[in-house]
Amino acid sequence: MMDGDRIVLVRVYDLTRSSEYFHASGIELSPGDKCVVDHNGLRLGEVLNVLDAGSGLSGQLERVVRIATPRDIETHSRNLIESEQVLSSAREVVNRHGLPMHLVAAEYTLDRAQLRIYFTAPHRVDFRALLRELAGLFGVRIDLRQMGARDEAKIKGGIGRCGRPVCCHAFLREPRSIPMEIAYDQELFVSPERITGICGRLMCCLAYEHETYKEAIPRLPRLGARVSHGKKKGKVISHNIFRNTVIVLTDNGERVELPADKVKVISGEKRQGK
Repeated sequence: MMDGDRIVLVRVYDLTRSSEYFHASGIELSPGDKCVVDHNGLRLGEVLNVLDAGSGLSGQLERVVRIATPRDIETHSRNLIESEQVLSSAREVVNRHGLPMHLVAAEYTLDRAQLRIYFTAPHRVDFRALLRELAGLFGVRIDLRQMGARDEAKIKGGIGRCGRPVCCHAFLREPRSIPMEIAYDQELFVSPERITGICGRLMCCLAYEHETYKEAIPRLPRLGARVSHGKKKGKVISHNIFRNTVIVLTDNGERVELPADKVKVISGEKRQGK
């Protein structure tokens, strides 16, 4: 194929850490190479994969500008440091304007032609006067972008209840909304605070085993069912799908964990899904 059809997958070194396809006409690249891409402005990135595509596809993609030079890498590092300084000054301006905005992060394009500032707010904000003052203060084009609580956690990171870095920052590229029904399907009858992440939304990890729960729980005696096991009788109060067991509160107040296939439903209740 022609060089114009060479496509590369690049991890863009911006705050969203997105992975995008670019066309690399006439530029020889290999996985691991650093490059400069045109992605809403010039940005540094790393090549993840190189592939050939059908004729004409490359014209629909943004382009790789060049192989990154040591100067490009140094400039990117310096921009990261100065972006933090810019954010502090921008917060002072926001406070002076009395706007209900929380500035989350800032980043320059590689050529410093644009400064993007991310913020959260409880509602839409008229920031036209703020935009003019920031552009005059920093001498570049300003792009103000509002984001949600999940997006803020994805950019800033943090430690989750499990003691590990939050998933959205570590590896999830497109976190999805987690409805409360997912918690109910897994019989997580706890206060919402115990299953809420640092973003204030339900934890993303609730979705990881959701399908397993949906398949396994209907095969077990339902909650509240009267069951017997030998001489023991009682009520099912919870399930353990990984051990295929049920926890039974016996008639004499004892809590016992029993194999699901060894208990017998005695109250006339059928198993879920049957």
